[in-house]
Amino acid sequence: MLSQIQENPPGLFTVEMKERCSERERGNWYCKLAETIIGEFLIIPLNSKKMIRSEAYLMNNSCRRYTAACADLEYGLFSMRSRAGERVATLGLRRKDGHWRFDQCFGPSNAEVTEESLCYSDDNDEVQTESYPTELYYVAQEVVRLMNAPAKVH
Repeated sequence: MLSQIQENPPGLFTVEMKERCSERERGNWYCKLAETIIGEFLIIPLNSKKMIRSEAYLMNNSCRRYTAACADLEYGLFSMRSRAGERVATLGLRRKDGHWRFDQCFGPSNAEVTEESLCYSDDNDEVQTESYPTELYYVAQEVVRLMNAPAKVH
């Protein structure tokens, strides 16, 4: 007896998944957040092996080691640039329990960019140090919020 089961015709979801799989095979992958401007910074998702290699070389950092995790959508890397296009920092987000979380954000050669310190002498001539978040810290938190925001319904 011949089976009466027919294969379902490819639907929109199937086509989309095939496109994403073929993109991944070519070294590209999907990122929910497109290139965008937040405050005075241009945020560019690093969604290919080539983009990550370029960022690692030009920023003198080790973000290349996250390439496989990025391709598996377990980690997200973003180039944070000035509006003129100058690279300022590399932002890393980790996916845990279905939510994106801030992991790290460093400038060229892993310089600290999310916090600045102010040293001063108090009334007793003792050196005091206070740390403050920079604008990049708040921009990084906005990227996390946007990555976790529900998709827009049209």
